[in-house]
Amino acid sequence: MIFLMILFGLTHCVFGGGKEVPPGVVLCSRKHPKINDCVRNAIQETMPKFISGIKSLDIPSLDPFHVDNLIIDSKRDDGSPVSIDLSWHNVNIKGIKSAKITSAKADWDNNMVSFEAALTEPVDITGNYNIDGIILILPIKGTGTFDLKLEGFRAHIKVHGKEEMRDGDKYMMVDRLAFTFDIDHMEVHYYNLFNGDPVLGESMNSFLNDNWRDIIAEMTPSVEASFSKYFEQVARKVFDHIPIDKIALP
Repeated sequence: MIFLMILFGLTHCVFGGGKEVPPGVVLCSRKHPKINDCVRNAIQETMPKFISGIKSLDIPSLDPFHVDNLIIDSKRDDGSPVSIDLSWHNVNIKGIKSAKITSAKADWDNNMVSFEAALTEPVDITGNYNIDGIILILPIKGTGTFDLKLEGFRAHIKVHGKEEMRDGDKYMMVDRLAFTFDIDHMEVHYYNLFNGDPVLGESMNSFLNDNWRDIIAEMTPSVEASFSKYFEQVARKVFDHIPIDKIALP
């Protein structure tokens, strides 16, 4: 996720008019004898500059990180114990600044880069929601605000691309991005469930928190697919506009 936060910051520079990587981004030569270590350290060193925001480049603070809309899950007819329509809106994600890059791998010859990160502090997510469906045989329905806390968050991102030549410059066109994650604990509270019924609402929130492992296990594929799609769009905006030799130095 952190690499994508940096890419998100880069999009503000890219569409400001340039093919140059902005100041503050630490770069590595693809000929570096320890390229993977270099990339890992580069992301770790660059991250605080973008997360805090760069006023001169009109890059806002990325912690909290804002997402307008996300479709988290959709109803399924495969017999899954979790079958819901769940969407989040006006979402703020806080806690990204505690991320530590644990590993990275860059294979620019094959247009692939990946990394893993672990957050040392909880991730707090707030926003608005719409939910309707079944969770572990119980019906759930509501519209309102929510609070979500994730502890022990670990993420892995892998970007696959293909080479494209344009006006004498080489670009890495993003084919797909895979985002996967794992957590140690989750706490959630959805407000205004069941039209604001306090008894049903509190009972459902207690049920969600008591059974979070089973619920996450069922929802993880949909959540990962949703975030993969979102971050893939961000990655494409950057790699489509900045030549790869400006990102991975020759």
